[in-house]
Amino acid sequence: MLRKNYTVLHREKHCNAKIKDKLCFSALIVLFTLFSSCSKDDTKEQEVIVTVQTEDKTFTIDENPTENQLIGTVPGTTNQGSVTFSIMEQTPVGAFSIDAETGQLYVDKTSIYDFETNTSITGKVKVENGTISKESTIIITINDVDEDIFIGSIELRSQQEVDEFGPMNYREITGDLIIGYDEDSETPISDLSSLKTIEAIGGTFWVTKTTVLKSLEGLNNIVYAYKCVISSNTEMDDISALQGIMVNNFINVSNNPKITSLGVFSNIETLESGVRISGNNSLTSLQGFNNLISTGGGVGITHNENLNNVFDLNSLTTIGGRLDISDNFNLINLNGLSNLQTVQSDVWLMDNEHLFDINGLQNLTSFNGEMIINRCDNLQNVDGLIGLTSIERLQLYNCDSLQNLDGVANLTSVDAVTIVYNDSLNDFCGLTNLLNNSFSGSYSVYENLFNPTIEDMLNENCSN
Repeated sequence: MLRKNYTVLHREKHCNAKIKDKLCFSALIVLFTLFSSCSKDDTKEQEVIVTVQTEDKTFTIDENPTENQLIGTVPGTTNQGSVTFSIMEQTPVGAFSIDAETGQLYVDKTSIYDFETNTSITGKVKVENGTISKESTIIITINDVDEDIFIGSIELRSQQEVDEFGPMNYREITGDLIIGYDEDSETPISDLSSLKTIEAIGGTFWVTKTTVLKSLEGLNNIVYAYKCVISSNTEMDDISALQGIMVNNFINVSNNPKITSLGVFSNIETLESGVRISGNNSLTSLQGFNNLISTGGGVGITHNENLNNVFDLNSLTTIGGRLDISDNFNLINLNGLSNLQTVQSDVWLMDNEHLFDINGLQNLTSFNGEMIINRCDNLQNVDGLIGLTSIERLQLYNCDSLQNLDGVANLTSVDAVTIVYNDSLNDFCGLTNLLNNSFSGSYSVYENLFNPTIEDMLNENCSN
């Protein structure tokens, strides 16, 4: 019985051992399978699928662009690294180029961008990263523009250049029009008739340093210029072709020895900046500025040998800068300035040898600057300053005929007084009101016929 039981027990242990072995083997297989699966999954997770993104794009551009003008940028991205751009096709051929790194499109052949020939340009661009790529369809729409408008500025320095530009029949120039002298030119400008279609100049209209041009005939249709400069034209005697021109900002007519009239500017009432009339030795009047009311900047009337009056400034009420009337040998008075009320800066009257009186300034009450009268040898008094109550500085020099200062009797506020080298000046009583009004500024009086000190003036010793 014991033997039998032992045998049974032994068999059971043997069977249990076998079962354990099988279970261990099975577990090993399962673990190996799981490990293999995880390894494969890890490999799959490490593999990155490269993608490239782009999209179709439409651009617009005005006709007649410049070479290499930027059209726009083709979009292109990737999730790994960077993309490059290349042209696959374009119609017409040669219309645009592309930057391989940025995708920026540029104008190639400018002649293609003519609305009358092509209203649009098409093409395809490849955006790629290695072997992965996408295509972008490109459409460039060309805008029709008014081709009688010249965009920018143009310089015409010879008759040949004038004759080449004229037949293009531009009506408007958005920038400057410069007509002038070139010392290297074999054909100096003598005729502007080919420029007859020009009507407006968005920048400055210059006619400068011409040597044989006598008139501006040919420019008869110009009705507007932002600024107008006519300077240093040795033979020009007629600018009447510009009759009625409107100028918005600034007028400069200078160093034209033969010009006799400025009547072309008669429509101008205001200027954003100012006006300069200088060095025109045949000019006798300022006819043409009779409607000018105000300027945002200065007014300079200088070095005009034969100018004898400023009657035609009779509408002028406001000067936004300096008033400079100097070196006009034959000017005898300032009567045309009788309506002038405001000057924002200085008033200079210098080297006007025949200026007899300045009564035209009688309505000026104050200005933010200095009053300089220098070398006006025929000036006997300053009665035209009778309206002045306040200025920064009063300076009177070298006026040999000046005898008294009665014209400044109403001055109550001045920072500095300088009165020197006036050979006939012996009456300073016009300064009494100023000096009795707690005057604390500088006072320089010497080399006159009489030279009172402040103490003299306060003691009523004001004349000799």
